[in-house]
Amino acid sequence: MNIKILDQLFIRHNEIDKNRQSIWFLHGFADSGLAYKEVFDSKISNEFNLYVVDLPGYGVSPINNEYLSIKEQADLLSGIIEKETYNNGKVNIVAHSIGALIGTWICKLQSEKINYFFNIEGNLTEADSYLSSKPLNFETAKDFIQSFEKEIFKNAIQEERYRRYYSSLRFANPKGMRNWGITSQEHIKNNKCGFEFKNLNCNKIYIWGDVDTPKETQEFLKEQNIPNMLYKGIGHWHMVENSENLYNDIGDKIKTVLDNS
Repeated sequence: MNIKILDQLFIRHNEIDKNRQSIWFLHGFADSGLAYKEVFDSKISNEFNLYVVDLPGYGVSPINNEYLSIKEQADLLSGIIEKETYNNGKVNIVAHSIGALIGTWICKLQSEKINYFFNIEGNLTEADSYLSSKPLNFETAKDFIQSFEKEIFKNAIQEERYRRYYSSLRFANPKGMRNWGITSQEHIKNNKCGFEFKNLNCNKIYIWGDVDTPKETQEFLKEQNIPNMLYKGIGHWHMVENSENLYNDIGDKIKTVLDNS
């Protein structure tokens, strides 16, 4: 694994081969690129260029005062992807939880460049904001983080997936989390984000498990006939709970598109 800093974003990557397609990995609320740690030991690490991003205010990346809203951060990362991959054609996006809003907008901004979008339990309905909407219940970022850390720590005592999440949460900037919570609301209301995902023209799939995905979202998938893949018995963090199967399936789906192109 190697490291580069692009426009103040901390990015983990493998050895870059300009002849290979790239996959960009975006984390969710209060998380970091550590959520995708296992990808560098997976089969696809030898087949694609991997870029694992710490988004502004998360992990090692500082808050960028020029790109405070979640929509503005999509603009920032879209520009980085365009510059970084100008020589090697198509790009694939893997995005988790509310980070899939950013992934959706990048797919719209880079519509000619995107090959495949893998949305891992991203926000399709208002019910999906069960974590990212929590800052709205507090007057300050300080009040929110004190409560949220206690909540996640209790879960981390019992479950490995929450221990991983808690480790990233401890590095997340409370103001950055609050920015995401506040600025994402207009895009979540009335399931707007779900319809944006549905209307993308690129190859896409929604990846979900039956442990944490809200019933409203499961119904939305059926009603809107959205391409999806269910992993039974898996919770919200597929890349932690089911990493080997997830990354093998991602690689296989990308290669299917390549074989048919």
